[in-house]
Amino acid sequence: MNTLTAYRRADGQVGVRNHLFTLPAVVCANQVALDVARRFPRLKYVEHQHGCAQIGADLLQTRRVFSRLALHPNVYASIMVSLGCEAVVAKQLFTETQKLASKPLELVVIQDAGGTLAAEKLVEDWLEARIREADALVREPVSWSDITVGIMADGPADERRGILTAIVEALAQQGARLVVPSRHTDALRAVSDDVPQVAWGDGADARAFAMQEGSNALETATGLTAAGAHLIVHLADQPHGFGTPLTPVVRWSVNEQVYNRFYDDFDGQLVDELDVPRLVEQLSRVVSGQETAAEQMGMDDFALYRIGPTV
Repeated sequence: MNTLTAYRRADGQVGVRNHLFTLPAVVCANQVALDVARRFPRLKYVEHQHGCAQIGADLLQTRRVFSRLALHPNVYASIMVSLGCEAVVAKQLFTETQKLASKPLELVVIQDAGGTLAAEKLVEDWLEARIREADALVREPVSWSDITVGIMADGPADERRGILTAIVEALAQQGARLVVPSRHTDALRAVSDDVPQVAWGDGADARAFAMQEGSNALETATGLTAAGAHLIVHLADQPHGFGTPLTPVVRWSVNEQVYNRFYDDFDGQLVDELDVPRLVEQLSRVVSGQETAAEQMGMDDFALYRIGPTV
């Protein structure tokens, strides 16, 4: 097994990537993130249609997930971009998140800055300083106990239970922390009698826990990222054209015909339990910096799971 290396954070957590992240607090602030990222490809961002006219549980969920993404251990520093009048109330979100942060965190408000171009200049100035700081960091040896692995699978839960259980057992034996969508809870029972259930995009202190899944695979991957997964194993029975901005997605095919036809979209093929050690070995390389197929293709996708209506 390869020695794991990652970036040690000030609070003791580790990051398997060292991202700089801009988070639009509202759909109206997307353009700032998009424009700056075009000029600075190093910058990670999410583009979304949320943050304005949301109410009730959806609004609370958006605030919670945005905060958790800004604090993700794979992120060295985050900057929130606000229009200034959104329902998310970005200044309050920033203040609450800053209380939990042990990393550089900043807020730019477009209306306070004097417009879109002025806000972009502020983000660029912040980014140039953070790039110098991030580049000065070096990877250090870490253990699997520092790493949270998200595991998700296409297809009926019963069909995947055997192979998922084998992966869970192999990673638990290494000491990894595990999170799966709730329909795969039974796989975690092989390593833990008590499996806490959390809301979509929420985390838990347990070494193994289950998260409410989204309405599609991308929403689930986004939720696993917000739940704290350093990387995600995706067992796919069809080609998927998505990754996530902050968490590497390691996609292995469980369908030989699909794998042979869409080889470039996958990181490997999993036939049965005998392939699990090979998967775990690849995960150790991804933790230590090897890019996944989705990362190499620049697949940075994002989707919020919606609870109720937006008005």
